[in-house]
Amino acid sequence: MESESTAEHELLAWVKKLVWLSTAILTVMAVLLIALVALLIPKLERAVSTTERVEARFQSFADEVQPVVGAGAGKAVEAITQMDAKRLSEAATDSSDETIRAIGERAKRFLDRDKADPKD
Repeated sequence: MESESTAEHELLAWVKKLVWLSTAILTVMAVLLIALVALLIPKLERAVSTTERVEARFQSFADEVQPVVGAGAGKAVEAITQMDAKRLSEAATDSSDETIRAIGERAKRFLDRDKADPKD
């Protein structure tokens, strides 16, 4: 019985050591985690401020460039509209010229036919 009691005490002592060791390891890990987070906070703040500065630069660039690009786009749209209007005008002129020629030829044929046919 005494050997069982001694074995139990040894097992209990070993479990207590294991618990203390586990607690110590968890404590060290928690301290390391806190230290890591504490060391990373300034770097995160620096990254955030850098990002904000870059965004501000891009925004100021966009504010300066946007009117120029908008004016350029307006001129491009105006030029395209003028080209389209000119092309439509040319197409309408060509179409009307063809129609006038066709009407003239038809009238000439009728006139020639009337001259050739003296029934009246």
